Amino acid sequence: MSRCIVTYAAGAHEELLDVAMPTYKEFAHRHRYDMIVGEKMTNLPPAWNKVPLLIELLRYHEEVVWFDCDLVVVNPVDDFPSIRKQSFHALVRHFEDNSEVPNSGVWRVRREVLLLLQMLPQLEVFEHHGWWEQTALMTMMGYCVPPQGSRFSDTKCCCVRPTEWYTRCEFMRLCWNSHPNYRSEKPRIVHCSYPDMPRRLEVMRALV
Repeated sequence: MSRCIVTYAAGAHEELLDVAMPTYKEFAHRHRYDMIVGEKMTNLPPAWNKVPLLIELLRYHEEVVWFDCDLVVVNPVDDFPSIRKQSFHALVRHFEDNSEVPNSGVWRVRREVLLLLQMLPQLEVFEHHGWWEQTALMTMMGYCVPPQGSRFSDTKCCCVRPTEWYTRCEFMRLCWNSHPNYRSEKPRIVHCSYPDMPRRLEVMRALV
């Protein structure tokens, strides 16, 4: 099966990717993924660039794995578990402050999600939302999402009306996307999504 890992960074985030990339390459080489650093494909804010990149790469690969640029693969020994035949995509849910949040920082997709990917940019209300394309994805899965500018702690996210994109999603174990506020005891991938950029770099360099 043809598989690849893709990532992208712009501006100040390029420094994060420089730190993270050796761990991505090691994981990709060990488990026989093509490793791709994407180019700019949209005039929307940079976080949205993952959507056209995934669409393009699904033309050539049966499975595409997205890595945000602020991840560190801390344990590359094992590959991702196989996605069941009935599932279209896979990611990790984070549970914090009584909220359930599917996180697309590590997102494994198959060709069955092409329609979903094509619909995400049509939700223009989220173009400049602080959670960017993830808010659009959550909405398409049936979640309530925080309004623009709201404090996360004041908004309780949950899946209120599960759609096919929810029921066809395979939720992976926390170790595949361990978050600062919702940590795995034995992480394989650590997501250093701290609001403060110097803190992100500090933690990522220590993990590498």
